[in-house]
Amino acid sequence: MEERDPSRRPEAAPASPSGEPADAPAAASEPAVSGSTPAPEAAAPPAAASDNTGNAGAAPIAVPGDPAPVAASTDASPAPPGGVEAAAGAEAPMDLAPVESAAPESAAAPADAGGYLEELSEPLPAAVTTAALEPGAVIQGPDGASFRIVRLVKPGVEVNEYEAVAADTEKPVTIREATGAGKARLEHEAAVLEGLDGPMFPRRIAAFESGEKTYHVAEAVAGPTLAEALAEGKLSFPQILSALAQVAFALTKLHERGWAYLGLRPSAVTLGKPVKLTDFAYATRLGEKPAAPFYHAGYSPPEVLGEHPVDVRDDVYSLGALLFHAVNGQPIAETGVELSTWEPPTPLGGVPQVLDRTLGARDTRYASMAELHRALLRLARRYAPVVHYSIAAATNIGLEASRSANQDAYAYLTGSIESDEGPQPWAMVGVSDGMGGMAAGEVASDAAVRGLITAAAADLGRPKVVTAAEQVEMVRRWMHAANEPAVAAMEKRGVRGGATLVIGCILGRRLTVAHVGDCRLYLVRGDAITPLTRDHSLVMALAMQGEISVEEIRNHPDRSTITRSLGDRHPLPAFYVDTLQQMTGAETLELQAGDILLLASDGQWEPVLEPEMLQTVRQNGPDLHAAAHDLIRLALQRGAPDNTTILLFRLDESTAQNGV
Repeated sequence: MEERDPSRRPEAAPASPSGEPADAPAAASEPAVSGSTPAPEAAAPPAAASDNTGNAGAAPIAVPGDPAPVAASTDASPAPPGGVEAAAGAEAPMDLAPVESAAPESAAAPADAGGYLEELSEPLPAAVTTAALEPGAVIQGPDGASFRIVRLVKPGVEVNEYEAVAADTEKPVTIREATGAGKARLEHEAAVLEGLDGPMFPRRIAAFESGEKTYHVAEAVAGPTLAEALAEGKLSFPQILSALAQVAFALTKLHERGWAYLGLRPSAVTLGKPVKLTDFAYATRLGEKPAAPFYHAGYSPPEVLGEHPVDVRDDVYSLGALLFHAVNGQPIAETGVELSTWEPPTPLGGVPQVLDRTLGARDTRYASMAELHRALLRLARRYAPVVHYSIAAATNIGLEASRSANQDAYAYLTGSIESDEGPQPWAMVGVSDGMGGMAAGEVASDAAVRGLITAAAADLGRPKVVTAAEQVEMVRRWMHAANEPAVAAMEKRGVRGGATLVIGCILGRRLTVAHVGDCRLYLVRGDAITPLTRDHSLVMALAMQGEISVEEIRNHPDRSTITRSLGDRHPLPAFYVDTLQQMTGAETLELQAGDILLLASDGQWEPVLEPEMLQTVRQNGPDLHAAAHDLIRLALQRGAPDNTTILLFRLDESTAQNGV
């Protein structure tokens, strides 16, 4: 490579997750918030019919489309938060009749019917008894924080839900506004979420009173719901299993806090990374009885209709019902399901066994959600696409007559971590470029790569599942491990020099990167090539300051002046090693099938432009070896005044069929 001046170093600083049940109407009140307009007069909810025997409607059944059910009280106790007390009297009969999904209305059997079930229906959701806030209205919290309304998302009788943004940061939030008995619902949900700060639960930002209204502000939960995804058929079976395993994990945490969720249904699960649970109105303390009966058809366990204290196995049933829906294409029918005669559209090994332990009588179900979570993980591993890697590399001394040694070096390792979680493939890839002349550069890059190999083999050879945070720190540690022998080699020879190094670590599909210097790492995905590292060089600093264009970097006279390198200081400063954070805003990146990582020394990326790299890789199809050699050949055709090195990594996958 060209002679580098590692001494020119400018001062651097450290880089630095709901169906709203209708609530009883309340009198309208004006909030102490600007931008509200009076809402239309509320329509009274339809009354449940009864006869002089005192019989009351049984627990309502949610209609198709998964709206929240209306609660029917069998005693004088108040309805649960968000429920409507529709009738009171003697115990309702258990022969449940469905509610029609179209234009529901209350109906009753003839008065001489003896014992009968009343059909309870949900009031039209458009009835809003409180003044709805207009878009642009600003709500001021007691701590000085303010929030601007974007739109009314979900009107309710006593709880309105808005899409909004924090006025200072424009960060999206969800605001729920309650009056009357609706306040109790918000307070109940807040109590359930108390202490649950995991990413699978909506994070509460603020709670305050304004006039006669209560406001709860939470992070916005964006993304499609499981109900939408199932209806549109957008999820593969492995994706469904992954989502349900995450739900099981979240419910495990909720159970540890002493609550049963009870409201699990497709519309209460928002898909994302990770999934998020919403609508905690039906959550009940373990060992206690729900405040009033309710039922989500197709998903609630039969025991919620009786006078039974809640149990974690109630949620186990509901999660099994979600799995049944996903496999069957339809939820469980009102008559239930007989698994011994059930014929799924596609036979899937392992699924009947899980359903047998979730949809049976309570005492036959998994004893804990953690046990079901482990079963879903095992099932997910059985159906997960098999990930495998392809790697090819090439290097060349270049055409400069005065160069007698190739100061570039590259390394890669592959393997698999075997643990109780199953096998997880891994790979380490790295490219280094020596600097400081033949006496220093070749030795420094070789020492750095050997240190990298030793550290990576030690970490990845352990039978331990590595978390994302651990992976980020691990690849940073590899950079420090590469620096130590490079420093020792320079001191031993009494020369001044060093090396640049870019490292990629892939665990399954998860990528982390560590980077010092100007070797580059690109992501080739589809018809695009994207840089995942930013050079530590004087010319890149000039480009970032706007003094030169990015295009001028390749030909600038100071392009060889490096601002960070390995081999001349130990230990490295804390800010010294960059990761994916600087270019992507995140420390990790999930790779997709077909993604290619392209690692290159400056002798490759200086003469060969990014569109040319992309074209060369794509025109060689699956043959990475041919692509690597064609890229070297292209650099040679451009004169190759420096050593040139290319390393290509591709993630491939094959799909498991029926768990085999």
